Amino acid sequence: MELNSFYDLYANNWITNLVLMIGATAIAFLLARLLPIVDYNICEKVGLNLQGGVSRGRRASLFKWVRRGILFGAFCLYIVLLIFLVLLVRKENPDYVVRNAGFSLFTMTAKGIDLPAEEFIEFYLNVMIFIPMGYMLPYLFRWFRIHALRRPLIFCFLASVTIENIQLITKRGSYDTADVISNTLGGAIGIALFIMRAYTLTNPEWKKDYRNYRRWKKLAKNGIMYPFVRKLNVRRVTIKATDEEEIWKFYAKDLGFQLNKFLVPEDSKECRFLFGLGRTQLEIFCLNDKSIKLPKQAFTLSYENLDVIKAKLQKEDLPFEDFQTDPYTNHRMIKIIGPDEVEITLLEL
Repeated sequence: MELNSFYDLYANNWITNLVLMIGATAIAFLLARLLPIVDYNICEKVGLNLQGGVSRGRRASLFKWVRRGILFGAFCLYIVLLIFLVLLVRKENPDYVVRNAGFSLFTMTAKGIDLPAEEFIEFYLNVMIFIPMGYMLPYLFRWFRIHALRRPLIFCFLASVTIENIQLITKRGSYDTADVISNTLGGAIGIALFIMRAYTLTNPEWKKDYRNYRRWKKLAKNGIMYPFVRKLNVRRVTIKATDEEEIWKFYAKDLGFQLNKFLVPEDSKECRFLFGLGRTQLEIFCLNDKSIKLPKQAFTLSYENLDVIKAKLQKEDLPFEDFQTDPYTNHRMIKIIGPDEVEITLLEL
């Protein structure tokens, strides 16, 4: 079957209209209600931590890859169906039309808003076909989940614009700016459904976190640094040590930290190390006096895949505490004890 536009599907055919609208609505309902609940319950039974923390089940790591493969396969199937529906199923139209919506989906009359049935169905379906994209992008991919509002919405907008431009080049369907508006709206609805259902289900303490956030905002909004908090970064962490040779051996040789600067003040037994760690620097103020008892010190590093670091630590036979769950993020972490009982935490992003 070949189509010029969605109109060929439902023009003068109320049965097709009803089936399409019920089917599109059912898919959105299944995504919003059933997928996160089924996924969460299955993961609970096999002991898989959906928040990225330490899993309980013995075969949880295997199920993690199986789950990811199934969800990714379903998303790929959705993309194939989307491309088929909006591009491949349509024939080239010599009388191609470029429609500039300008929000003319709604025609204002003396009686109110008048929207033809065909345009309403087209608008409704254009919204519905992008709900799965807005929902699945943050559900599947951590990069989108980090900024669940902005990144998926921008992607949905760009995907819609790309589809419309491909239709313009191939003269399939009709180039309509109303489609971009409705597709982006569908993506926004999908994002909202993800936050309302999937995010809240896998983050049971979200209400408490939100209350604490509101309390912080109320207290901090008049603070000196409040306007800059989103642009501030921790640039340097400073700790103290008692033995220079231990610093060279542990941080430089064993861990391989990059040395940016080494300073030895005149007429002093003390020295200073400055190591580079991505955008952050680690400063170590070495007293070179083992008789001094230092207080407990700690700092935290982050990396996207701790399995790689764990394998390196095991290969070099460096002692470490096995995977634990970080109480703040519920992500996995590894702890290493360095010289002077410094606690180094490696946190998985």
